[in-house]
Amino acid sequence: MTFDDFTGYVLAGGKSSRMRTDKAFLQIEGETFLARAAQTLEEAGANPVKIVLNKAQTNFIERLPDRFPHIFDIYENRGSLGGVHAALHDCRSEWMIILAVDLPFVTSEAVANLAQIACSSKDFAAIVPVQTDGRPQPLCAVYRTEGCLPKLEDLLSKNTSASV
Repeated sequence: MTFDDFTGYVLAGGKSSRMRTDKAFLQIEGETFLARAAQTLEEAGANPVKIVLNKAQTNFIERLPDRFPHIFDIYENRGSLGGVHAALHDCRSEWMIILAVDLPFVTSEAVANLAQIACSSKDFAAIVPVQTDGRPQPLCAVYRTEGCLPKLEDLLSKNTSASV
C-alpha cells in the first residue's frame, strides 16, 4: 500500500457556536485554518483531499480553495460523527485521513506518520493518536473505510450524535 491509497478529508462542518465565527476562516500567519489543514493533508501524501461541510455552510462554498472539492454531511446535526460518516461514505480509497479544521498545528509529518503506521498494519480499522493527557484524538486519525463505515452507520441509525 502507498500513500496514494489515502483520501484526505478536512472536517470543516462545525457550528463554531463558542467562537461565533467560522473557524475555517480564522488565520494564522495569513493562512486560513481551512487552507492550512488541506495543505497539511496534501503534503502528507493524501490524494485527493476533500472538504467536509454541513448543509448550512453553502454560503461559503465560493471561499473554499478551488483545488479541493467539497462534500456535505449526510446526517445533519450529528457533530463530528456526521462529518466522519460523510467522509467514509464518500471515500473510494482503502484508507482515509481525517483532520479537523480546528487543529492548525498538526504537521504533515505527523499525518504521514499515521499513514505509514496504517500502511504497515492490516489488523486495524483505525489509527488514532493519543494526546499527552491520555485522551484519543479521533479527528486527526486514519480510518479503514470498509471496517469503519458499517459501525458508524449503525451508530447514526440509533440517533447517536455529537462527537466521535
